[in-house]
Amino acid sequence: MTRSTESLGEWLLQYKLQPQRHLSTAEFQDLILLTSFNMLLVSVAFCCPFFEFLWSLVCGMDRLSEIDDWDYRSELLFKLPIHTILTEAAFYAFHHILHQSAFLYQRIHKIHHRFTAPTAMACVYAHPLEFALANVGAIYMGPICTNAHPWTCYLWFILAMVGTCKGHNQIFRHRDYHDIHHRYAWKQANLGALYVSDLLLGTLHHPSGEKG
Repeated sequence: MTRSTESLGEWLLQYKLQPQRHLSTAEFQDLILLTSFNMLLVSVAFCCPFFEFLWSLVCGMDRLSEIDDWDYRSELLFKLPIHTILTEAAFYAFHHILHQSAFLYQRIHKIHHRFTAPTAMACVYAHPLEFALANVGAIYMGPICTNAHPWTCYLWFILAMVGTCKGHNQIFRHRDYHDIHHRYAWKQANLGALYVSDLLLGTLHHPSGEKG
């Protein structure tokens, strides 16, 4: 390993949650296989066609397309906040159910909790059914309900993915609430994406160990 490669590794390590924990070769291989399966097959072959069909079914001929004018004021100031609220509510609900039900946790959600030290790549390491509904479905819910313009959707999907990855690392140099969730899965804490639902419903646990 060259000195430059070692320096890069040390620089990246500062952004890793629980930096003392590392994936084994077998874990890394499984991580690549399942995340690739979800992103390349489940997402492209099932999720996108299904939710696009559902979107067209709900909005019909009124569905906005790229040739329609993009009213940035209504799209960014009105629709994006709604997307955020709906995604937070949907993700929290799905996530709460997956933890409340021993059957669903053992057979579906436990896969995502295989890694107690979150990494950005592991954000979509999940059972395909969970990935389709709790992840992709929750993100699609807002654009479908608001009939968002495609340009708004492109921005929203990027923001959602960045936010998901951020929850599995400490890119902003602070220990994330989702780290607590992975470290102590039995607590059933920090179940939301933005943790607003956790604050309102009493399931928020601060990284310091104090309950919000």
